[in-house]
Amino acid sequence: MRRGQIGLSDVAAVLAALADPVRLRILRLVGQRELCVCELVDALRIPQYRVSRHLTALRRLGLVAARREGRWMHYRRGPALADGGLIAEVAGALKRHLSRLDGARGDEVRLERRLALRQSGRCVVGTPAVARPIWRGPRRHGQAGGKEQRHG
Repeated sequence: MRRGQIGLSDVAAVLAALADPVRLRILRLVGQRELCVCELVDALRIPQYRVSRHLTALRRLGLVAARREGRWMHYRRGPALADGGLIAEVAGALKRHLSRLDGARGDEVRLERRLALRQSGRCVVGTPAVARPIWRGPRRHGQAGGKEQRHG
């Protein structure tokens, strides 16, 4: 999306992106604080590839911004939501209503549980102190677990 100028096609693209329930859930969570992809996966109970695909679409429109830290990506509110324009107003109206929708509280509870695992304010994945992430997605019989890692 072009900065400073917004056209009808820009508005249509944002509204199309906001028509997806998963993207609305992601925007609710990253609107509160910067989050690592793995924290979103655990909060939303959606496989990592799907979360990343939705984040890519939101990032392309400026609805989320990303920061890389090693192999990990962290997401926060994007510039399109901070400029005070039409898109920011639409997102603000949605934010006021989304917290009352079904499942919103569950996302928040799972996210708070996941954030409690952070060490020194950073995401922790698979460290010995953390027995297991809240949700890893479906596993096939005989599939080996991942290596212990800490990022951040």
